[in-house]
Amino acid sequence: MNTTRKLAHAALLAAGFLAAPIYSAACTANQAKPFTSGPLDAQGMFSEWVVDSNGIGLQICNVSVTNDGAPPPCFYDPPVPNNALSQALGRGNEAFLFLANSVFTTTGAAPVDAVIVMGLEEAFLSAAPQAGFQTQFQRLRTRLNVNAVGHYTVETPWRTTTYTVDALLPPGNGQNRAEVSDPIDITFAAGASVPGMVAPFLVASPEIPGFGKAQGYIGDGLTLTTVSGSPCNTNYVQITAVGLDGITPIDIGGNVRNAAGQIQANVYRNDQFTVMGKLAPVHAVPLSIGNAYYTRNAGADTVMVMAEGSTSASEQASMTVQVGTASTALAKESIRFFGTTGVTGALPATISVTATDPGIPSIANTQTATLTDLVTITTAQADCTGTGALRQCTLTVNASSSDDGSGGAVTLTVAHSNTPVVNGAAVITGPGIPAAVTVSSSNGGIATRNVTVVNH
Repeated sequence: MNTTRKLAHAALLAAGFLAAPIYSAACTANQAKPFTSGPLDAQGMFSEWVVDSNGIGLQICNVSVTNDGAPPPCFYDPPVPNNALSQALGRGNEAFLFLANSVFTTTGAAPVDAVIVMGLEEAFLSAAPQAGFQTQFQRLRTRLNVNAVGHYTVETPWRTTTYTVDALLPPGNGQNRAEVSDPIDITFAAGASVPGMVAPFLVASPEIPGFGKAQGYIGDGLTLTTVSGSPCNTNYVQITAVGLDGITPIDIGGNVRNAAGQIQANVYRNDQFTVMGKLAPVHAVPLSIGNAYYTRNAGADTVMVMAEGSTSASEQASMTVQVGTASTALAKESIRFFGTTGVTGALPATISVTATDPGIPSIANTQTATLTDLVTITTAQADCTGTGALRQCTLTVNASSSDDGSGGAVTLTVAHSNTPVVNGAAVITGPGIPAAVTVSSSNGGIATRNVTVVNH
């Protein structure tokens, strides 16, 4: 790849509404937030901009401080001579909207080499830029060279994943050597709300002199820095290593202290990243629809909508929901918007939410969501007797729909065994039970609950 950066960088690689907020503040193992992908650029190739739930809007970064070379702030392929499309785009086959790297080597009896690459990329899958071969995708690539078999739990700013290594590779093999190699690239479309994998975006914090927001950047792509942006303030990469028994610590040269103030040899945390991204001058107001469901009671329909805006939006930010032909404002609580409203006429298949913010330079953002019923699992309990081959369990699942069936029959099904829920309950017997059950509705609703096990 012919890039404009030095090889060192390449190596790092509420009117009418009843207020009823029911958001959960808990952070989960997979906590990435959706982002909005803007419309196609003038050439009809890629998204003109992206904006995350923190209000960070980015455009393609194809600016070099010197004439198409280092130093920072951008990592991209230079325009291809005599290629009209490449010249119009101002770049070659590959460029990034966002790019962050976490690269480190631990010490200890069983050290770990880690390379974590995180970004949003625009590229052509052809020898040179050519219409019809364009793609844009989120990237999260994890590579670990380890020196002991075991379980390695990798926590990034957006998700936690555990990898099992039961055999070590021979020494050498250069860049091809990695007991853990997990390359994830997920394409996304323009003009859409996109399920996040590396969003919200990481931002250098404190800002890097000369490459801060005033200069139009979130970092310079080369200087190691601490960051902000994680939805649960996990602005680091952390590795926890235990043996194949799941208990015995592996000494990877850890640097994290436990509650007693002691260094844990098997837990290493790195909070140093390189970050690159160019701010978009104007982008859509951040908007993510968290839930949209209806309730039907004796034929009367109501709709509940919950959405999120931006932590950096102004106090003038607002959202309205379109249900059929009626448009009504959502109530606001910090970055959250919510409300319940009655429905006149037929229940629509979808609803739309529009976010605006006249307090900042922005574009109105409208997103749609499928309207489903709300499935609630009140009980998921397994009563078990015996052990080994004699073990027998009776799993009872109690579930209900927000649709009382007055507009047509509603069927609930337990996915574990394809068992229907009859009169609010499903009973499943057998030697094995799942850790969690999922109940789905014929009207689109779905819910999951952990199973409680009672051994007799």
